[in-house]
Amino acid sequence: MSVTYCYVALLDVLSYRVRLQNDVQQGTYAFKDDLEDALSVFNDVNAAIYGVQAISDTIIITCKHHSDFPDLLSLLQSVFYAFLQRSLFVRGGVSYSRHFQSGRVTYSHAIARAYEIESNKAIYPRIVIDNNIIDMYQSSRKRLPDITKKGYLLKQNGVHFVDVVSIDNWLSMYSTAKAMFEHDKSYLLNNESAFEKHRWFESLLMSSPHAIPGHPGYVTSIQPV
Repeated sequence: MSVTYCYVALLDVLSYRVRLQNDVQQGTYAFKDDLEDALSVFNDVNAAIYGVQAISDTIIITCKHHSDFPDLLSLLQSVFYAFLQRSLFVRGGVSYSRHFQSGRVTYSHAIARAYEIESNKAIYPRIVIDNNIIDMYQSSRKRLPDITKKGYLLKQNGVHFVDVVSIDNWLSMYSTAKAMFEHDKSYLLNNESAFEKHRWFESLLMSSPHAIPGHPGYVTSIQPV
């Protein structure tokens, strides 16, 4: 088989099982409808450039060419925002490695690496970029597009991830994330993993240069007993 190199973004829809169980218990299709609405962000995506697969709580996006990588980052920004508007966090990993897909056969080091990044490094609602990609772009700026100066990426503790916050969407993201936190309070109680995801995202919003003054933090702070 002919194996090529490919960018792969693997995204995980957080709280998938909880929302699915709510549909089962309540006899509704609210979560299904939210997923369909969020996934409509891919309706106008050029299939000649991007491959998109959505299976259960996992979304896999592939992109073959270096010249399209900045647009892939822009697409990931749009995907994150689309899911957040349906009160869903996503997290993910982006890799660049060997990848083969033909019919029913998929053989991919890139998917395996993207999954590893999503599982072990993303942790919070963010889409983490493999450091190998960062190193590749930093050492080959004459041959590859510049991804450092267009608001695509942020960095924290050595981890690079997609900057999903902009001057146009900050208020919408803030309002939706705040409403999510208020709605999920009973579920978040004593659930440190889920709580930390909300707290991290609040920190991302409040530290953004696009934050609008007069909008206070909304996640419960540490209080005396």
